[in-house]
Amino acid sequence: MPRRLGLPSVYLAAAVATAATTAVPLAMTPASGLSLRPSPSEPTHPYIVTARSRGAARDLVGEVRWRVRRYYTAALPGFATFLTAAELAELRTDPRVRAIEPDRPIHATPAAGTRPPKRAAATVYVVDSGVDTGRPEFGDLAWRAFDATGGTGHDCAGHGTEVARRLHAAAPDARIGSVRVLGCDGSGTLTDVLAGLDWIHRHARGPSVANLSLDGSGSPAFDSAVRSLVRSGVSVTRGGAIRQNPSAASNLHIRNGGL
Repeated sequence: MPRRLGLPSVYLAAAVATAATTAVPLAMTPASGLSLRPSPSEPTHPYIVTARSRGAARDLVGEVRWRVRRYYTAALPGFATFLTAAELAELRTDPRVRAIEPDRPIHATPAAGTRPPKRAAATVYVVDSGVDTGRPEFGDLAWRAFDATGGTGHDCAGHGTEVARRLHAAAPDARIGSVRVLGCDGSGTLTDVLAGLDWIHRHARGPSVANLSLDGSGSPAFDSAVRSLVRSGVSVTRGGAIRQNPSAASNLHIRNGGL
């Protein structure tokens, strides 16, 4: 004789069915790196898609038509994905898309930059190969904030730690947040660098500086993310140059200097 469902069981079954049809796809979560689309039969290549607005980016990702690797929600309205030639052509004609560019390698550059804020409450985010936060000279000022490479934030290249040491020597009271975007060979991807900038945009509070001793020149998505970060109030230093929001200038004491 078939088993009859009691009233609680009926409610449970209905709840499960509703959740299955209304749940937000995993690809909608920032940096999920998951895709629900079947594997293509033709070769794919990595790209960065910049949408015309955050709403347009959300709609594109929500369609679950693309192999979303990263979904940027703050610094850049867009996502990283793998595309076939046909999919690339299709997206280029989508009115919701502003630009598409290939993902590419990013490399560390010589540790030249700027002196960080002198105020005790200021934070410098070192966007690099990580920081050895256990070094005695940092005390309790340095911490591993975010690792876009999927690791633990450990600096196996040494470049980020050297940058942090010079920053700390120039401003011993500034807090140092390690945002790892480069691997052990001192290189990484544009996708991960954008993820690091996106994380800073969502989490920075108070007077803050993002130090980028890496090469992102020639990337529209990178430039857009940097401009967005500056507009949010986070100053950005790259290769000795400083970009900051005029409204934040009175809160930060920054001057050029070789690191």
